[in-house]
Amino acid sequence: MIEDSSPEVAVIGGGAAGSSAALVLGRARAGVLLVDAGRPSNTPSTGIGGLLGHDGAIPADFYRRAAGELAAYPTVARTAATVTAIHGDEGPRWRLELDGGATVRTDRLVLAMGMRYDVPAIDGIEPRWGASVFHCPFCHGWEHRDQPMAVLGGAPGTVDRTLLLRRWTERLTLVTAGTVLTGAERDRLAGAGVHIVDAGVASVDGPGRELRSVTLTDGTVLDVRGLLVPAPHQHRAPALLDGLGLATTETGHLVIDALGATSVAGIWAAGDLTGPLANVARAIAEGSMCGIAVTRDLVAAQG
Repeated sequence: MIEDSSPEVAVIGGGAAGSSAALVLGRARAGVLLVDAGRPSNTPSTGIGGLLGHDGAIPADFYRRAAGELAAYPTVARTAATVTAIHGDEGPRWRLELDGGATVRTDRLVLAMGMRYDVPAIDGIEPRWGASVFHCPFCHGWEHRDQPMAVLGGAPGTVDRTLLLRRWTERLTLVTAGTVLTGAERDRLAGAGVHIVDAGVASVDGPGRELRSVTLTDGTVLDVRGLLVPAPHQHRAPALLDGLGLATTETGHLVIDALGATSVAGIWAAGDLTGPLANVARAIAEGSMCGIAVTRDLVAAQG
């Protein structure tokens, strides 16, 4: 644990977004403190699908390599801690309290602590989450291509999510789970070859992290190898951002401009905090933009 410090920039979260921001800032010779609790949301995933240069990389390996790259820059420090509170102050603007008792004061914050996924509470899903049960077809669809798959409804956008997964398999079932479909929607799904079952999911089963069957609430058992579920974002620590006056969207994500600036001066944000599209490539890009924007802000402050 570090002692009390006053870095030029504090980055909260060492996942893809935060590490990307810290890398750009480190290369610009900015004094950076990366506060990281070590719990990236995609840790359970069997691989990072679709990330150029790292397609299929195991998340733990990816973050280990990222940490090694950051360690090469002497102006970037890392502490394994959790930020428990953020207070507005005068000179510097922000005061962070860490769970180990240290205090960090800085004029510039990059929020990149990510979000947690509200995964359906269904028996058997948890051990298969990030493998055969997933929320992103772009991340896991290829690995289950041409296999029998199912979509769990019960959330907005069910029809669109189902038709999207149709890109990877013709053997697709929609389990409505309370989603009310119009006649036109049923016709559209049927025209795409989607089998519709008006029931819910009681449990999933299979060896290890694999999926072999989905048992419905009516007792029907489906032969399934992949299950797409809704998993909306939830803030990890909602109270942490309370009182900062940050503008949010209807989904509770932070409003940012093209370079990651939030509605509050001195605070930037990147990654899952800024939108429902959870994607490592997007997180890296947003973190990079934050790093550039904060560097420009540092230069402007020098006069």
